[in-house]
Amino acid sequence: MLKIIFAGTTEFGIPTLEKLSAKGGSLPAGQAGASGGKTPFEIVLIITQPDKPAGRDRRLTPPPIKVWALKNGIPVEQPEKIYNLKSIISNLSPDLLLVAAYGQILPQAILDLPKFGSINIHGSVLPKYRGATPIQATILNGDKSAGITLIQMDEKMDHGDILAIRTMALTGRETLPELYHSLSLLSAELVSEALTNLVAGRLSRQPQNHLEASYTKMLTRDDGKIDWARSAAEIDRKIRAYNPEPGTWTTLGGKLVKILEVEIISDHKIELPGKLYGTGEGLAVKCVDNSLLLKKVKPEGKNEMTGKDYLNGLQSLNNKLFL
Repeated sequence: MLKIIFAGTTEFGIPTLEKLSAKGGSLPAGQAGASGGKTPFEIVLIITQPDKPAGRDRRLTPPPIKVWALKNGIPVEQPEKIYNLKSIISNLSPDLLLVAAYGQILPQAILDLPKFGSINIHGSVLPKYRGATPIQATILNGDKSAGITLIQMDEKMDHGDILAIRTMALTGRETLPELYHSLSLLSAELVSEALTNLVAGRLSRQPQNHLEASYTKMLTRDDGKIDWARSAAEIDRKIRAYNPEPGTWTTLGGKLVKILEVEIISDHKIELPGKLYGTGEGLAVKCVDNSLLLKKVKPEGKNEMTGKDYLNGLQSLNNKLFL
């Protein structure tokens, strides 16, 4: 039985935990043996971030991984300081530390504690898109495929040797929640197979080509501001990549308007970028080339609404310009 400590915070790791847990996971086809097809893995502990205030009332809220762990009877630790992890991990003598979206860089002294070291689940095909927001970058850049990489962790960010990669084709219309969910399911399958190979001594390591590395960053509210002097395709990708967080927005008459969903429409209008105009389908906004039909928006101080409803609430489109 491979004793695993899992470190993660978001819901991304939940399908992997479901797959690995003895409660219901099963081995890949052709690999079931004496275990009767059940996974030879044991999740002995989940490490996650401390509860944090969330929502309008700033109520203390547990991370999604903690909610799953408590529901499934798995112990949870939420250390305030990274150095506290050393004693927590040492006391359990795990075979592996498995990390997915934990949110902190771990020192080598901690990574080396388990028998097989530490493995990270990363949401891109490394060395492309190292860092905190690889899935957003995949959509933003209009990539034709996405992927998951498992790496043997070292103390540098997403720098370690590659253990396994799995890719999937994209339609070009994925939103962030959709791709996030698809990759979380893909990672569960990949991790299960890779750890089975690890136990059997069949998991090889391949160094990354560090000269080809590219990087992503933590996103802020300012990153979500829309520049209407960009192409309609660029803005559409940004809206799909940055919602729900950090969100995409613009202003009209000094008030904020969140842009949640759009559709590219071809036109030959000669208008200033950001100019609003009505169409037979609703409200559109001019970009540097084509236009975007507003499907869902959220004006400041109001609920989410359709572009048509937003249009009906505007007294006139004369001189209406998103800035």
